[in-house]
Amino acid sequence: MDRSNAPVGSVETLLSLVEYLEQSGEAGVTEIADAVGVSKSTAHNHLTTLEQQGYVVGEDGQYWLSLQFLRIGETTRMRTGLFEVARPQIEHLVEGTDLVGNLAVEERGDGVYLYRSRGSDDIRFSTRAGETHDLHCSATGKSILAHVSTERREELLDSIDLVGYTDQTITERAALREELDRIHERGVAFDEEEYGRGLRCVGVPLFGPDDAVVGAISLSGPAAEMTDDWYRETLPDRLRAAKNRVEVNLRDY
Repeated sequence: MDRSNAPVGSVETLLSLVEYLEQSGEAGVTEIADAVGVSKSTAHNHLTTLEQQGYVVGEDGQYWLSLQFLRIGETTRMRTGLFEVARPQIEHLVEGTDLVGNLAVEERGDGVYLYRSRGSDDIRFSTRAGETHDLHCSATGKSILAHVSTERREELLDSIDLVGYTDQTITERAALREELDRIHERGVAFDEEEYGRGLRCVGVPLFGPDDAVVGAISLSGPAAEMTDDWYRETLPDRLRAAKNRVEVNLRDY
């Protein structure tokens, strides 16, 4: 066995513990141990180490993640300059609307939201950065898939589980390839209630100075309002204008 590629059990346990606290908000040792599948003493030892290093806060038998993770997350998000350049453009797109603006990238075969901004409080769904989503059924994901290299697209398509979230989700690879070809030709992707019923989205790819796709931006809203020329022409035009400004500013990074 090649030990250099073997997972380290204690690290896996520690990461599972951190992920559980991220999901639960806060928990006690017994709950954490049961959820992670380790003894209470093992869970306590990991929690004590994390607390000593400032990554966990413990009080009255309850533990939660410290704000140290906020710093790490911000450092990660700022790594390429894309977030800093795209954020004001997304905020401008959603200002005075009932839409949600999204900035996403691909990492390890998933779409990851770097930033999400809500134009109003009328639409209530999660806009947390860091959330992942499938590439095959979102406007940002399809925008990215349609514009990566042919080799990378095939790698991603081979790895993606084409889950059918609604009856509109494309779950056949041949049909998805045809859709990606159309998106590549027109430069705009539409999510026709493919990820969630009652929700539509339109997105465009973002290219870096080397002309490689680095992410995508999109606008989401209620399907009943995302219709006709507003959905098919007006919003794509606004996204193209924002895309142009982002790509121009990326040249300075």
